[in-house]
Amino acid sequence: MNLKICFIAFCLILLKVQDANAQSLKIISYNIHHGADKDEVNTLAEMGEYIKSTQADLVGLQEVDSLCNRSGKVDQMKVLAEITDMHYVFLRHFEYDGGAYGLGILSKYPIVSQQNDKITSMKNGEKKSLALLSARISLPDGKEVDFATVHFALDQSTRLIQAGEVLEFLKADIPVILTGDFNAEPGTEEMTKLSQRFKMADANLGNTFPVLDPTKKIDYIWVSKDNLEKVSKVTIPFAIQYSDHLPLEAEVSLKSNKDQVALIHQ
Repeated sequence: MNLKICFIAFCLILLKVQDANAQSLKIISYNIHHGADKDEVNTLAEMGEYIKSTQADLVGLQEVDSLCNRSGKVDQMKVLAEITDMHYVFLRHFEYDGGAYGLGILSKYPIVSQQNDKITSMKNGEKKSLALLSARISLPDGKEVDFATVHFALDQSTRLIQAGEVLEFLKADIPVILTGDFNAEPGTEEMTKLSQRFKMADANLGNTFPVLDPTKKIDYIWVSKDNLEKVSKVTIPFAIQYSDHLPLEAEVSLKSNKDQVALIHQ
C-alpha cells in the first residue's frame, strides 16, 4: 500500500514538473480577407490592434496582400508587424493586382528560418501551385518550433492532394503547429488525413465562417500529436468582425520532456 502511495506521489510530482516546464503558447489563425471586412472596407489597422491586444505568441494569416492596388499598395505584413511589434515573414501564392497575394506569419519570438514550399492548385484543368509557409521559431526556453500556415483549395479532390503534400513537407522532429483556412469541415477525408499526425486545438469545432452568424468550421489550429501537452483555452471572438472570417485563438502547451511522459504512462 505504501509503495502504491509513493508511486502515485512520484507521478504527481513528475506531472507538476512537466507542467511547470511545458512551453505555453497563444496561437491565432486568421483569414484577413486582404485586410478588409465583408463589405470591402479597409480594416487592416483594426486587425493589427486586435492581434496586439491578444498578446499572441504566433499568428498564421491567410489572404494577405503585398503592394496590391486594391489594398492601397500597402505591404500588409510590414504594417501588421509594426502595429504588433512582432517579427514577420510573407510568402506569395502568385502575383496579383500590381503586387502579390499570399500568406503571412507574425511571431513574438525570433524567426530562425523561413521555409517556402508549394502545394498543388488546379485552375481550369491546369496544374498550378499555392504557398505553404513555415517558419522555425526560437522559443524563450531555448527550444524551437516549426510554425506553418496554409490556405487550401475550394474543391475536395485538390484538398486531398494538398493534405498529403502538407504531411510530407511538415515532417520535422521538433514540435509543429499548423494554422490555416482549409475550406473543409471536420470529418471530411482531407481533415481526417491531417489528423493522422496532428491534433485539432479546437475540440468543440466552433464555426468561423462567415463572420456574421457563422455556419461552418473551416479555420483550424493543429499541433503535432507527439508534442501537444494540453489545450488550455480556445476562443472565437465573435465581436472581431474585421474580415469575412472570424479569428481562431488557442492557448496550447507543448511537452517539455517525452521521456517523462512515457514513464508516467508505463
